[in-house]
Amino acid sequence: MTTLMLVLALTTATAVLCLLVAAALNPQVPAMRFWALGLTMVVAGALLQSAREYLPLWISAVALTQGYLVLWWGARCYRLRASPPHLLRYQLLFLLAQGLAFFILRDSLRFSILTHSAVVVVISLLMARELLLTSGRQRTLTIAWCVIWGLHAALYLRRFVLYCIDPVYIQATTFEQAEPVEVLNYLEGIVFIYAFSMLCIMFLLRRLQEELKQQASYDSLTNLLNRRAFDQAAQHQLTANRREGHSAALMLLDLDHFKRINDTWGHQAGDRVLASFARLLGGHLRDQDLACRFGGEEFLLLVSNIDGAQIEALTQRLRSQWQSTDVGAGEDSLSATVSIGYTLIAPNEQPPLHTLVERADQALYRAKENGRNRVEAWAPGVVESS
Repeated sequence: MTTLMLVLALTTATAVLCLLVAAALNPQVPAMRFWALGLTMVVAGALLQSAREYLPLWISAVALTQGYLVLWWGARCYRLRASPPHLLRYQLLFLLAQGLAFFILRDSLRFSILTHSAVVVVISLLMARELLLTSGRQRTLTIAWCVIWGLHAALYLRRFVLYCIDPVYIQATTFEQAEPVEVLNYLEGIVFIYAFSMLCIMFLLRRLQEELKQQASYDSLTNLLNRRAFDQAAQHQLTANRREGHSAALMLLDLDHFKRINDTWGHQAGDRVLASFARLLGGHLRDQDLACRFGGEEFLLLVSNIDGAQIEALTQRLRSQWQSTDVGAGEDSLSATVSIGYTLIAPNEQPPLHTLVERADQALYRAKENGRNRVEAWAPGVVESS
């Protein structure tokens, strides 16, 4: 038994080293830090358990269960894409409950194993739940994650039941007396640690791929689609609109006198204006709508399943709300206006996207020529003057 405990500790230590390196190289994925820390605590628990002849059993039990709590926290970080607060509060409350129970039961082997097994079962289910709630999860990785945690929970549930109802395990006072079930759990633990560590690395790679895709498809300042990604998404959306018989509209929006803002208030203020306007656009987007930073201070917006009256109301609402929006510029604030040109797209129309952009640009030109801070719709036969 002691040999298996040491092998498990060595296995976990190797996995911890790999996760620590991965966490150090990728600090933007905080889940890796917690997974590495959680496994470190499991290593400590296994080593303390192998020294049970010299140390009270409750010390190793606390280290092991606290390690599982940190592993779950890592899964929460992965789902939320950030480090949620109050981990220390959870740990202290759990530690207080454990300490009180162990003080009352005087370092009972059976209670230690029952507590540890119950915690592992609950944490295993929570680990699977966190991933199932993660947005954009990958199907194969999700299945593998749920399988390894499901099997882990099943073995520890079996262990819990045996120590509850089997007289042999109820009366056991040493690990050696409960060797049949403990050997199986330690062997499974060795396999589980390797599988879990590999999946952690795969989830890290998955998150890095998502970040690369985000960088390739979105404008870093406004978090709107860039032109390349917008072109691809718009082509798909226009095809879907024609297939479903939905009308649409393409808007081209240009912030008025933006160069003057940069020259007067500085480029940081200009960036804040762009980001603020992008947030305003995002607040009006539905699931099927697409927004893009077209270039500089110009934005494109493709709105589907909308008629002429609705698009006119939407554009006027955007114009009016932006005009009344204040943007911080140091100790002061500034406001700006926007000119909008749009073109309606009938369900039976099949013009290429660049033609639609040209139409919206012609309408935008008229809005600029007619005084800015206004909305113009494209009309056949009406072209911009030179």
